[in-house]
Amino acid sequence: PTLLSPPQQKVTLDQLVGVSVERQVAEHLTDQNSQSFYVENSLINGLFGLLFWDVIYAPIPGAFFNPFQSRPADLYRRHFKEKRKDLIKEVFAQFDSGEYQQTIRARYETKRGITNTFMNWSVLTDELIDLALACIPATHLKQIFERLLSDIRTHRSGFPDLIRFEPDSNRYELIEVKGPGDRLQDNQKLWLDFFVRNNIPCSVIWVDWSRSE
Repeated sequence: PTLLSPPQQKVTLDQLVGVSVERQVAEHLTDQNSQSFYVENSLINGLFGLLFWDVIYAPIPGAFFNPFQSRPADLYRRHFKEKRKDLIKEVFAQFDSGEYQQTIRARYETKRGITNTFMNWSVLTDELIDLALACIPATHLKQIFERLLSDIRTHRSGFPDLIRFEPDSNRYELIEVKGPGDRLQDNQKLWLDFFVRNNIPCSVIWVDWSRSE
């Protein structure tokens, strides 16, 4: 099937030495009504890692054989979900009860700094988690996590670079940033197609550098 594309826009910016194009766009999009963060794969994976912590680190026979593993040995194998199906079902039930927010916040406090293959602790902050939980509907997170679980190895990457929040209206948007000469990768196209099909707000910003006279 033909992949669906989200809205696209072109932006011309003054190139700043030593500042990535993603961070420049995040700064460009931030104003008195909205905040933008450069998160790439860290936010969605981080929220997933916090909510599914007990699933990932469940004491399944053969999953862990030394104390330094950051992930279970079968994380990328087909039976990962099957062996933990009851635990996974319990986690997804939290989306219906609303309990998932409390679980994510509590785990963030109790597990902070502990190695987990899905966590990038340098990116996740209290502010970012609070904004994400306030602005991203439970249905959207649930759909994203279902796709992530369907093929963790493939789907844990390719998320858009930025997330933009409008806290006053509890709205958000996932934004992929492409600098001059860059192009969309296949896993990025597949996630964008998924977002469009599920009415998850997203867009692509193509950046040109202004030419100084």
